[in-house]
Amino acid sequence: MKHTFGNVIVLGLGGSIIFQNEINVPLLKEWKALVDTYAKTHKVIIVMGGGKLARWYQEAARAVRPISTKEGDWLGIYATRANAKLIQTVFGKIADPVLFDAPLRIKKLTSPVTVACGWEPGWSTDFICMSLAKQFGAKEVVMAGKPAFVYDKNPDQFIDARPFKEMKWSEYWKIIPHKWTPGASTPVDPVAAKFGKANKIAAIVVDGRNMRNMEALLRGEEFDGTLIT
Repeated sequence: MKHTFGNVIVLGLGGSIIFQNEINVPLLKEWKALVDTYAKTHKVIIVMGGGKLARWYQEAARAVRPISTKEGDWLGIYATRANAKLIQTVFGKIADPVLFDAPLRIKKLTSPVTVACGWEPGWSTDFICMSLAKQFGAKEVVMAGKPAFVYDKNPDQFIDARPFKEMKWSEYWKIIPHKWTPGASTPVDPVAAKFGKANKIAAIVVDGRNMRNMEALLRGEEFDGTLIT
């Protein structure tokens, strides 16, 4: 499967790709080198997830007392901001100095790289990817997380899990939970999936740790992943 991108590339970078039990500096360097290349010819938007850092905060809070969905969301949002600030700092002068941390915070893409994070409770970073794609005219978002594909069931639990190469949003909707839960893990969460379907924005699910595959995707060559339209 191949894909051709327009002038704006929206990358949803899973927080647990960069921040696992510790920050994966070698992978961070590879991501910088990859984005540096395409930022010369495209406007690149990187939306950082909270990943394990967000889940650590949420689990710690829940271990002390029951917390509301809104409280869990805010913990996740601040984790995404910390991760996004790291990415913004790594890209230095080619990154917009303003962190895209609220709707319409940036109205025009003036820098090669723009970094975004969580906005408001109930709005996942997957949804923010979709929202920014619509705002800046991208027809797709790249969800670079841990699963290499969308599967018909959890591949960590079922060895016979079947990957999809292409699927419709209506098909994807049938295999995911329909309610957004802070810290939940799906290739594209239900809030974003609903928005993507309504606005005809595609999602490309790929393994954000496989840099050779990421390069092939961005070059318009054959790549491994799932295209949801």
